[in-house]
Amino acid sequence: MKMLILTYSGADPARVTALLDAAGVQGHTCFEGGRGHGLTGPREGTRAWPGEVSVCFAVVEDALAKEAAACCRKLELPQGERLHVAVMPVDSFC
Repeated sequence: MKMLILTYSGADPARVTALLDAAGVQGHTCFEGGRGHGLTGPREGTRAWPGEVSVCFAVVEDALAKEAAACCRKLELPQGERLHVAVMPVDSFC
C-alpha cells in the first residue's frame, strides 16, 4: 500500500478532490488553511504573504497510487497554482 500526500496552493481546493475522485481514489482526508514555505516563497495567509495550502492524504493500493500520481503530474493548472504529490510506503493501515 501507498500513502498519497498532495499539497495544493490555489484558488480552488475542490480541484484536488475532483482529481482524486477521477483517479478512482475512494477515500481521502483534506485539510485547508495550511501555511508554509516553498520554492515560490511563503504562503502564510497574510497580506504580506498571501495564499494558503490544502493538504490531502489517501492510502491506496500500489497500482492506484501510481495512476493517481500520474494524473496529478498531468494536471494543467492556472498560472500561480501549484500541486505536488508524494507517494510513500505504508506498512499497515487499519
